[in-house]
Amino acid sequence: MLKMSDMKWPCHWHEEITCPNGQMCDGCEHQPAPEEKKNGKAPPLPLKWEPDITGRGMGWPICPACGEMPYSTDQCLFCGQRFVEDEAVKKYTETPEELHFDSLSCGGKGTVVGYRAKSNGHFHGVCEACGCRVME
Repeated sequence: MLKMSDMKWPCHWHEEITCPNGQMCDGCEHQPAPEEKKNGKAPPLPLKWEPDITGRGMGWPICPACGEMPYSTDQCLFCGQRFVEDEAVKKYTETPEELHFDSLSCGGKGTVVGYRAKSNGHFHGVCEACGCRVME
C-alpha cells in the first residue's frame, strides 16, 4: 500500500528540497515572507472566481496574478498578491447558515447538522444522534 510518506514531492519554494509536508505549503518553514514573494509588494487586485459548474455555489477564488487557488481571501499563499475586499469576498467569507436535516441513517428528526459550501453548494454534516457523516 502506498503511503503519503512514500511520496517524493518537490518543495514549492526551493526546488532542491524534497517537501516533507506533501506540498501542504501553508505554515511551511521554507515558505518566504509574503512581501518577499513575486507579487508581495504589488498593489491589491480583485480576486477572480472560477465558476461552479453545478450552479449551486459561487465558485472558487483564483489569484489574478498567478492563477493558483490562493488559500486566503487576503493574500495569495503562492505569489504574495494581496486582494481587494469587494462584495464577492465579503459574501464568500460570511459565516454559512447552520442547516438541520432528518437523518437517513437513524431516522432522527433534525439531527443532521451542517453547512452548505459556498464554493460548490455541497452540504456537509454529521448526525448528532448516530454520528453518520453526510455529504450531498
